[in-house]
Amino acid sequence: MKVNYVKTIGFRKFKKSFETELYDITSISGKNRSGKSNVLFAIINIILGTNLTGDEKACLINKNCDASYGELHFTDNAGIDHILIRAKHRYDNSKNFVTLDGKTVTQRDLISVYKDKKLFLSIVNPLYFLSKKPAEQKELVDKYLSDICPNNLMEIVYKSLSKDEQEILEGIPKDIPTYITELNENIKKSDNTIMALNGKIEYAQNIADGKVPSLKTFEKDEELSLARQELSYLNTNQNIIDKEKQKKLINELERDILSKETEFSELETSMKIGKKKYLEIKTGVSSLCPTCGQHIQDESKKQTITNMYNDLISKYDKRNLLETQVKDLKLKLTTEKCKYHALEGNPTIEKSKRITIIEDNIKQLENEKLEIEKFNNEVTLKENTIKNAKADISNFNKQKQTHAKCIDDLNKAKKVAQKLYISYIEEKMKLAKQYLKDVDIKFYSVLKTTGEIKEDFIITYKNTPLSDLSRSETVATALEFANMFNQISKANFPIFIDDYESCADYDFIKNYAENAQVIVSKVEKGNFLKIADYTNKDNCKIIKPTIIGYKTIFINKNNVAEKKAA
Repeated sequence: MKVNYVKTIGFRKFKKSFETELYDITSISGKNRSGKSNVLFAIINIILGTNLTGDEKACLINKNCDASYGELHFTDNAGIDHILIRAKHRYDNSKNFVTLDGKTVTQRDLISVYKDKKLFLSIVNPLYFLSKKPAEQKELVDKYLSDICPNNLMEIVYKSLSKDEQEILEGIPKDIPTYITELNENIKKSDNTIMALNGKIEYAQNIADGKVPSLKTFEKDEELSLARQELSYLNTNQNIIDKEKQKKLINELERDILSKETEFSELETSMKIGKKKYLEIKTGVSSLCPTCGQHIQDESKKQTITNMYNDLISKYDKRNLLETQVKDLKLKLTTEKCKYHALEGNPTIEKSKRITIIEDNIKQLENEKLEIEKFNNEVTLKENTIKNAKADISNFNKQKQTHAKCIDDLNKAKKVAQKLYISYIEEKMKLAKQYLKDVDIKFYSVLKTTGEIKEDFIITYKNTPLSDLSRSETVATALEFANMFNQISKANFPIFIDDYESCADYDFIKNYAENAQVIVSKVEKGNFLKIADYTNKDNCKIIKPTIIGYKTIFINKNNVAEKKAA
């Protein structure tokens, strides 16, 4: 593409019409703030509708105007001439339009003109590329290097690996950085597993190193057996059994007598109270019901007296029965006591004491035997625990070996993948280097702590980092990238070189004018804006400032700009 002519009205610094022809090499000079950058702004705004950074929302209409008009005449790479016009209104978007060769078009239609917004800005305004973050820079370089990069470059690099290395990778990873990241994650997982296994082994080893006490033996089995035999004999002695039964019978009789005597006493007391109330009601001393305490009517009095009499008779009969029962029980108790005393005397008592002693002895021996059995069970349990701990240690060590081998395999794969990735990047760097002179690109960096490869994008100029470059070196770096993008993409966009006066040690025109249209801008103190053909200084245009501006700009039916003087 070659830009032949630019015209603006109400655009940025120029309130009135500004127009100029452009040449294969165009020289723009003038004092500061004379409008040297207006040509660059106009080319980018008319084609993209943005400012120099690609911001579509930026308003470049002159502050004293309601609208702006831009017209660009250019020749495409096929040698065909075109006219591109863009009009923009500050307040009324319906008055905005873009035409190409007289036909209204959209911004999407213009992609065929500029190909890629970022590419266009990186070439026409070279410093745009260096203003981007490394990730964005890398993305753009990768995108256009792929245009000249063989489709099978990765396959070519892969085939340069040895057969053993190819077998380790088992094919070309789709995304090597991601593949390496996954390998690192798997290595870390295995490392963490080994650390956990070491902890388990240490814990199991503490158990395995434990001492097992000797088993204890209960040596009083014979003594316990004899005691049980003696107790059995004593418990089967009929005299003792009979006396115990007789004692129980006497105790039961005594309890029964006490119960009936208590009932007899309570019944007598109840009868005395009942008899007193009966006589009071019968003789008329009281007229209250003995049950509910209410006044008894005359018609109910007779029935109440009858009921009370019957109750007293019933209690009397029950009292007599209890009295008879108590006498009979006491008589029986006397008889049973005689029977008890008739049984064997002191020898039986001695046997009962002996039974108690033997029972205590048996209980003590059984507890002793139980404690020994419990101790021996704990010893057996500890032996099994130690045995299991030793088995666990063996199993954990096998798992460690498996994970260690896995880490070794992963590290081998990682090493080969890094080698493949570095080789691939170096091939790409060789492709880029064909278009770069003093600029170098490093697509990766190596972490000092781990030695791992990290995707990166580092630019140096004559081995000096971008951040340490002077203004002229920065411009030189930007121009090398602009030239590279121009050649790789075959876009042949114009290259705008700003601050040309600060780059006296560089012959940028000689380096880049052969492959693209070049526009150079430099400051000339005290001079008006001058635009000239660099190869023909006589062919120039001097633009002086004016106080005349245009308040209103619009386009008539013939796409001709009209305006009203402010």
